[in-house]
Amino acid sequence: MARPLWSGTIQISLVGFAVEIYPATSTTRPFSFHEIDRNTLSRVRRANVSEAPAPDAESADSEEGEAPSAKHSSSLHLAPQLTGSAPVQHTVEKADIVKGYEYEKGKYAIVEPAELKNLRLAGKKTIEISQFSKAAEIDPTLYEKPYFVMPKSGPQAVAFAVMRKSMAENGMVGVGEIVFSGRQHLMTLAPPHDQDQPGMMLYTLRFATELRNARDYSNGAESSQGDVAQLGLAKQLIDAYTRPFEVSNFKDHYEEALRELVEAKIKNLPIPEPEAEKKPPKVVDLMEALRRSLAQVTPAQETQPAAENAKNSKEKTAGTRRKKSA
Repeated sequence: MARPLWSGTIQISLVGFAVEIYPATSTTRPFSFHEIDRNTLSRVRRANVSEAPAPDAESADSEEGEAPSAKHSSSLHLAPQLTGSAPVQHTVEKADIVKGYEYEKGKYAIVEPAELKNLRLAGKKTIEISQFSKAAEIDPTLYEKPYFVMPKSGPQAVAFAVMRKSMAENGMVGVGEIVFSGRQHLMTLAPPHDQDQPGMMLYTLRFATELRNARDYSNGAESSQGDVAQLGLAKQLIDAYTRPFEVSNFKDHYEEALRELVEAKIKNLPIPEPEAEKKPPKVVDLMEALRRSLAQVTPAQETQPAAENAKNSKEKTAGTRRKKSA
């Protein structure tokens, strides 16, 4: 069984329960590549190098002639000017690599690794839920990464189950903060979308300062309005293509094509031909485009929404009859 990423207590006022948090997504890919020199078929390695002005011949052996570096002083802000003769590249040792923020051209505020380490927040063993909010109030653009939240066995598991059910019935999520890898993250605690799924979900969120403003990219074209006839046909088109969402119906075609390519290389087979890109037909008139789109709807697509509506109608009728009988 996988080890938890975080283990501790979620505290809601005076109610608390012990949990373990696991990543809900996988970052592994079926294929990973190395960079290879096509001439020697050997691995290409990256080296840490920097450029500095070539030292003067007369002062090459003197300390004054040495190019300033972080080894001499970690407070240097001015980068050496690359003028005159060609700069000299040299390999930089890992211990001599520091962070630098360029506040002006060629000027850096040097930050040592130890100074960055001091900024890391200590991991807390308690997540405090500061408030509850409607799940619909959370802008989807804020969501960053999902995690599974599993209760630990014991008497506190009852509190976990009670809070999960109450949140699900009211469409609420808890909002708080958690520390992962020394960084503070805004987060929500929510019941799973699928009620048959065990545990709860934790989602890390972006802070407001991380979001860009959509108005910076708008040209005002979205304010255009359509007439009643166009809106009516658009609604019919949407209804014709409406069906329940099943994520398993969608495949990563790039990964499939990548697998075919690699297998062809290994077996010395012809490389698969790329699929020809389908060019959409040019239709200038919106009404004509809507009508032609509706004409292309398959019979299965037409009957599916109707079948769903009929099923819902039967369920409502049966429910009414049960209520009257009761």
